[in-house]
Amino acid sequence: MRLAKAILTGFIFIVSAIVLTGYGLAQEKTSGQPIQVDHQKLEANYKHALPIPDLFTGKSGNADYRGRASRHDDPTQVEVHTMDTDIFYVTSGAATFIAGGTGVNMKESSPNEIRGTSINGGTTYHLTKGDVMMVPRGIPHWFQAIPSAPFLYVEVKVR
Repeated sequence: MRLAKAILTGFIFIVSAIVLTGYGLAQEKTSGQPIQVDHQKLEANYKHALPIPDLFTGKSGNADYRGRASRHDDPTQVEVHTMDTDIFYVTSGAATFIAGGTGVNMKESSPNEIRGTSINGGTTYHLTKGDVMMVPRGIPHWFQAIPSAPFLYVEVKVR
């Protein structure tokens, strides 16, 4: 019984050390400063030309992130990001957004990015000002219609 307790205590100690070391390493990789983007810079970035410029970039633990001010006046192609999770915060306009299901006519457009023409079997969302949408990597998604343009949103990509 005493041997079993000693083995269990040692095991708990080793697991705790691994977890705490991993937590410490993750904290060391975090970007050093908070990031603030004022409304004037955000508004100016909505008027960008492609490619979309980053508002900010950084690292938190093992994840890289970047934020952008995005705009759509017309429907988009279907997208699948094999490496990035998208998080959108809508600031103006409205869009019919479809996510999930199966992308149609999907072709790689650049490394880790796949584009297509439509989605079969996805879920439809109606996005308006104040809504937040999160799309995990690997999920087809599409701004199918933009009934109230311009459709403006802050997009954070996490890798």
